[in-house]
Amino acid sequence: MTNEPIRESVHGADAGIVLGATPAGAALARLTRVLALVGGFFLLVAVAITLASVIGRYAFSYPIPGDYELVEITCAVGTFLFFPYTQATNGNITADFFTSGLPLRWRRALDVANDIVFAAITALLAWRLGHGLVDKFHSGDASMMIRIPQWWAYSVSVAAMALLSLVCALRVVEGVRSFAR
Repeated sequence: MTNEPIRESVHGADAGIVLGATPAGAALARLTRVLALVGGFFLLVAVAITLASVIGRYAFSYPIPGDYELVEITCAVGTFLFFPYTQATNGNITADFFTSGLPLRWRRALDVANDIVFAAITALLAWRLGHGLVDKFHSGDASMMIRIPQWWAYSVSVAAMALLSLVCALRVVEGVRSFAR
């Protein structure tokens, strides 16, 4: 990992929105990278579980009990951990056919507007997932086969959505600051 600021990748390095331009942004960029690596680890664990279960099922007639549940949970957690990094690096898929010819200032304005809407939506999702977390915690819901409590996966998703909202908000601040340059 480098200590360089995360730059917007779609429009090139001159596009203006740089997440790591401030100390807080640089710390957030490092945090999102680490969480993405942890998410990758979770996905590797899901692959290993699947592989071990398939080998166990066909070679020894003994699959891993609850393998579907384990893979489902590890994939969900891993995926949520990727979201903040994807937004921090501007890695989401966009269709910029109509905007690619616009001046840089207009593209920045559209990026800021996009980040405002995305911050609001992810904050709403974090809030609603938080309600789900409280509900799952109090009800004691667990997976069917191996009884893994569902609240812990919800806690990761709430934290990841809150961090994603924070990344979007910081991108709004950095985007507005880029207009002054």
